[in-house]
Amino acid sequence: MDVIIIGAGAAGLMAAKKLVEAGHKVCVLEARDRIGGRIYTFNDGALPTSLEGGAEFIHGNLEVTVELLKEAGIETKEIKGDVWEITGGKWKQENDFFKNTELVIKRLKEVKEDVSIGTFIEKYFLGEKYKGLRESLTAYVEGYYSGEINRTSSIAFLQEWLSEDEQQYRPLEGYGRLMNYLAESTWKRGGRIELSTIVKEISWKKGQVEVTSETGQAYIGQKAIITVPLGIWTAEEQATGAIRYVPALPAKKDAAKRLGFGSVIKVLLGFKTIFWEDEAVKKQAKKDLRQLHMALSDQPIPTWWTQLPNKLPLLTGWLSGPRAYKMKDKNEDVILQAALNSVSSIFKVSIEILKENLLFSRVFNWTNDPFTRGSYSYSTIETIEARKLLMAPVEETLFFAGEALYEGPEMGTVEAALTSGMNVALKVIEPSSAF
Repeated sequence: MDVIIIGAGAAGLMAAKKLVEAGHKVCVLEARDRIGGRIYTFNDGALPTSLEGGAEFIHGNLEVTVELLKEAGIETKEIKGDVWEITGGKWKQENDFFKNTELVIKRLKEVKEDVSIGTFIEKYFLGEKYKGLRESLTAYVEGYYSGEINRTSSIAFLQEWLSEDEQQYRPLEGYGRLMNYLAESTWKRGGRIELSTIVKEISWKKGQVEVTSETGQAYIGQKAIITVPLGIWTAEEQATGAIRYVPALPAKKDAAKRLGFGSVIKVLLGFKTIFWEDEAVKKQAKKDLRQLHMALSDQPIPTWWTQLPNKLPLLTGWLSGPRAYKMKDKNEDVILQAALNSVSSIFKVSIEILKENLLFSRVFNWTNDPFTRGSYSYSTIETIEARKLLMAPVEETLFFAGEALYEGPEMGTVEAALTSGMNVALKVIEPSSAF
């Protein structure tokens, strides 16, 4: 085997596609019983649509993602609708995800030597006057970027924020269709993808790798590409999903710990009706919610969105950052109850009525998932240096990819994973082009 790829997420599958197209013999090993990694598209049967347990949105007109979707013949649909903030039961329409955005941008541009967002807030926004700003900026960093304010880089936050495209899309039929396209492209050219194969050890020397699974199965190749999430890099050696390297790579593990990797819990609630458009809810909220896209609240599960422009009785809840980490060990019943309590409080609908109307529920606790152990990466003050250390090939034999090893403003996205997978494949195909 020429190349063994660890992980059949977006980065691993993209690398596999590029390598088999270049004539390499490739074997992809995936711990789960499915492809996709943090992309998890499924059909429940209760609703006539594909559902997303993981990545869901295309955050703008992103070059690699758009080109691949076009190649696969997959259309997208632009997301439109109203964003509302609900605090203390009062609804207020919002154009921005946090208060005083222009002032925050102005102050961030004054930062010359990088500091954490927490330090930035302490320098510029102390006092009662800025209480709302502090709360909303913290909620944005934790909720959207899945970050911790005392680790998130102020300079990187500004760069990523200013680069964001206001247009947001969903791939029709979900991201899973794109993952299937990558897998089929690999299979058609003779590549192998083996599921339910938990890699335990990678023994290597220049020009040769031996990958051993938990069951003792050995795979021999000339090179390996490791595309596991940061949560696997930083896991304890005996933890499920953790990989032992022989010889060891302590500098790589240390670098991974210096990168930011958040936490997230996603909850899907499918109902019999689109109850938030009912007259009773309209009277309670004193708002017409027929164009509701997103609700940002002060509830235990604070963020909720609909499937607009598709009219479907589905609400998706999102808890991210340190608050999600605190809930990671709660059982699904506890998380589901918190979700229902949040929806009940936001829309002023009783728990009993919600449960009568509930068709199905799914909880995706990615931080408690043994093969992810978190959400996605965010930029710390140490990210640039640490990322270069982690992504640097070892003896032209071990290569590394994943959304956390992407150098650009779209960190933590499918675009980041696809781009990283594509770039690492190019390094393997043309070693002299390594950068």
